[in-house]
Amino acid sequence: ALDLKMALSLATRATRGLAHVRAFTAGPILRTDAGITASTPSQTAGGAATEGQPPARRALLYLPGHDERKLVKAASLRVDCVCLDMEDSVVASRKADARTAIVKALQDLKFACGDLAVRINLPRTDVAAADLKALFEAPVLPHTLVVPKVSEPADLEWLFEQVASLCSRRKPRPTVNLITMVETPLGLLNLRNIIEVDRQELTESQILTHQGMIFGGDDYAAAVGATRTPNNTELLYARQCTIAHAKAYGLQAIDVVHINFKDMDRLRAEAVGGFEMGFSGKQIIHPAQIDIVQAAFSPSAESVARARAIMGAYKEHLAQGTGAFAYEGLMIDMPTIKQLETVLALAERARVDPAQGDKAEAAKAEAAKA
Repeated sequence: ALDLKMALSLATRATRGLAHVRAFTAGPILRTDAGITASTPSQTAGGAATEGQPPARRALLYLPGHDERKLVKAASLRVDCVCLDMEDSVVASRKADARTAIVKALQDLKFACGDLAVRINLPRTDVAAADLKALFEAPVLPHTLVVPKVSEPADLEWLFEQVASLCSRRKPRPTVNLITMVETPLGLLNLRNIIEVDRQELTESQILTHQGMIFGGDDYAAAVGATRTPNNTELLYARQCTIAHAKAYGLQAIDVVHINFKDMDRLRAEAVGGFEMGFSGKQIIHPAQIDIVQAAFSPSAESVARARAIMGAYKEHLAQGTGAFAYEGLMIDMPTIKQLETVLALAERARVDPAQGDKAEAAKAEAAKA
């Protein structure tokens, strides 16, 4: 379980991560716990985020877009983000099938996830242009668009132009979240310039809101000729660079995939390590990975209970007119209080209930005994 220092670390990162994020605006189609409710056609599939905050993306689950059986099954999964894929998991001969199946799923299925994303193909290609045309001419849009292998600012400029053209006649104008992927050495070197495309008045998108970056470790390793290792040492610099740029601009940073979906111990260690580095979440490829990854990127019940206790003590000292005070050997002042408030806000979004105990930690303990 996370101790108080870890909880404060989580809060600090979360506070900084929200500093530059533009307010999320949901369209008329509202997502409820029961799924998508359409009040008017041709808008986004709602928004799970609270005002001013991006939706939680502790786990981002990829699903091949052409596999309708998997799409139907995934609709009931309680995962932060489901990403319907048109890229790596779909062979060239099935790209058109993936577009058709995804557009149908957006209309017909009621997804339980908080954030419903679609990943298109490589920007500035005819395939990606066809992906965007299918998506943005459909009656219902995804919450989020994921764009792979963004290597230079021109990739985002092309994307913004395409989306603006496709949405020019949509009323009201939709708002869709954007996540870009860092998968090449050039993309890593150009991160600042890429991010600033959507921060400058002349080039910013009026439709897409840049909310996060995904680090694609396997593609990056192949591009630099690195050998993949269990501890990801060969990716350390690139992962840290991704985090630094994401947090500097208030974006979420989502970590690499753990491709061995049967090795849960290694998955847990990798997820906890990513959290400790500063990542906001992790990519996953199998439903069995959801609980472990989302637990790793959530405040523990213990840290939440401790935060509540300190907040209670703070209110007592405030009533007495006391400023900073000591609590179990720690000096508590206003920066600490603000961090604890963020911990409690994250816990609410992750539905962590100290009264019920930390179920994820209990499950881990039981697994260790087996």
